[in-house]
Amino acid sequence: MSTTSETFCALLDAHDHAVHRFNAVPDDGRVTPEYEEALQAMGEALDRADRAVPTSWPEFARLLGHMACGGQTGIDEDNANRLILHARRLLAAPEEHRIAWDAALAEYRRLKAIFDDMPSGTDGEDEANEASLDALDTLIVDPPAPDFDALLLKMDMAQERCEGITFIEEYAAAIRADVERLSQGVR
Repeated sequence: MSTTSETFCALLDAHDHAVHRFNAVPDDGRVTPEYEEALQAMGEALDRADRAVPTSWPEFARLLGHMACGGQTGIDEDNANRLILHARRLLAAPEEHRIAWDAALAEYRRLKAIFDDMPSGTDGEDEANEASLDALDTLIVDPPAPDFDALLLKMDMAQERCEGITFIEEYAAAIRADVERLSQGVR
């Protein structure tokens, strides 16, 4: 699993392609239909790329470079405002991850305690066990690990859950995404 957004990359790559196509149009001082078409395509690709939503700090850096045209021009007010909003969203992600992780962990522990406190053979024991295992699956797969300690706990829980069976692919994908994100310094 990659930490880059396919949609984000496609939008910026399309703009890069449109720029290369425009630059490849022969420049003999005349405005030709080929020139006009390449110019229009480049403008449309620019508008779409400017509105691309970065999902990580490396993507934010790429968008910043795109908007600054390699540092050769200033960033217009609309794009400056977009960049500020993207930065705020990316900076808020760690808190959102922590809140989601803590809530999922608390729910798993609550349901696990209910199951653990039930005497063996009690009515509802199977349902309580199933509820705690569902909460564990949710904890491992859904919330991003907010830090390496949470990631280690997630890995240990996944390993314990899969003891004696093949490791669940969803677990592996979720853990890999956490490792990639955290190794890039993105919380």
